[in-house]
Amino acid sequence: MQEGVQEPLPPPPVQPQVAKSNIVERVPGPTDPDIYCAGYITNRRLPEGQYVAAGWGSPHQTKYTDGEYIYLTGGRFQEGAMYEIVRKLRDPNRWEMFAGQRGAVANAGQPYAQIAQVKVIGIRRSIAITQIKFSCEPAVPGDLAIPLVERPRPEFKPDPNFDRFAAPNGKLTGRIIMARDFDSYLGHGRIAYLSVGANKGVKIGDYFHATRTYSSTMDTPIDALSLKASFNEDTQKNPREYGRYDHLPRRMLGTMLILNVSPKSSTGLVTFALEDINVGDRVEMFEPPPAPPRAAEPMNPPVISCTAVPTTVHVGESATIICDANSPDNHPLSLSFSSTGGQLMPRNNTARLDTAQLQPGTVTVTGTATDDRNLSASAPATVTVEAVAAPTTPTSQELTFNPSSPRVDNRAKAILDGVALQLQQQADATAIVVGYADPNERDAQTLAQKRATNVVTYLVQSKGIDAGRISTRVGTDAAKRGVVVWVVPAGVAPPQ
Repeated sequence: MQEGVQEPLPPPPVQPQVAKSNIVERVPGPTDPDIYCAGYITNRRLPEGQYVAAGWGSPHQTKYTDGEYIYLTGGRFQEGAMYEIVRKLRDPNRWEMFAGQRGAVANAGQPYAQIAQVKVIGIRRSIAITQIKFSCEPAVPGDLAIPLVERPRPEFKPDPNFDRFAAPNGKLTGRIIMARDFDSYLGHGRIAYLSVGANKGVKIGDYFHATRTYSSTMDTPIDALSLKASFNEDTQKNPREYGRYDHLPRRMLGTMLILNVSPKSSTGLVTFALEDINVGDRVEMFEPPPAPPRAAEPMNPPVISCTAVPTTVHVGESATIICDANSPDNHPLSLSFSSTGGQLMPRNNTARLDTAQLQPGTVTVTGTATDDRNLSASAPATVTVEAVAAPTTPTSQELTFNPSSPRVDNRAKAILDGVALQLQQQADATAIVVGYADPNERDAQTLAQKRATNVVTYLVQSKGIDAGRISTRVGTDAAKRGVVVWVVPAGVAPPQ
């Protein structure tokens, strides 16, 4: 995938069966997590200069997943670029699943796990700030970062003629030398790494059968223990032991679809398993029959309706837009929102409309549902924004300061943010800031004025309030130690 592309994952060509809730069910073919989380073994050394240095919660947090922020270092990063986070693996197990397993893996190359995909959203000096857009498992500091490359999606071909006793077909053979997560046994949907790769002609989309001979039970010490047990029953008059396991039919265990190919190894997805497939079992390439032609698919666009709750708000209040969407053809949907005014904060099938900066009037929010065929439908929801009723008396907010301190702390800022919103909503109102100091505080008169001045500075510089709308005073109430801010509507007498 080219750097800067926002949507790295292509839509699946295999149409899943989808419930009316649009929850996608598991299908035999490869999904995005199959393709982008499978991992691989390669003898081509990946660059290790770019890696995860830390994350938003470091050092208290060490694992990061979807939506979280991590920092990359060690490279020349570009804002908007997509990177894949991978992990160079080592096998913590001491036990080999078959004799020579470690040597077989070493001959194929170095195992890597695919961890996540991230987008660079900012650069600070030599650090790239990234957000995780898709994760297979949590990313940790030290994981490597490489440019994200789009991977092809092979076509799923079912094997309706699966023969559990099929004879060898003379095509390429190999062995399962490792499994994802260092698993020992594999079933439907699991990932296996094979000992054959591009140097043997293996391509993405090829199919292999997993096979096992009876004589291969001698390959592992545990399975070979069964040969030491008695096969006979006490009631047998003439017990016999055949013993020629190499003459027994070969067992076919399942099928695998190749998702990724390296020079000396390939990554396979188990699409069918008759029973547990073991690391160490053999594989044999085969060509499944062509898939039957698909019937013409209906092309009905999505159906969507949207409602505002509540339908009427005052300036500064918010409304929630709720959209109900479904696909008549049972395709997965994505929702987006647009608005004629205000700020939208979408989340799943809802969006919150913020009216703080709006004038009274009508706002139309449009929800759009789009399926994976790019068919779409839209529905509006209308919100009426009314002016805030003009107050007839001044209102006040009191701020308490620390002893002998003129500093506007975070508690005071939170209160002043509300004052600023009042002044924004009442464009013709003014503010009076009255500073107070305890007589026992040092230089009380100057301290009271400094407190009032600092409040004005925050409202003007941080909240954008016109300084001409604010005046200051020094109060004489010895019981107060801080500031009182009065908001005085136009035409109302100021407090004395």
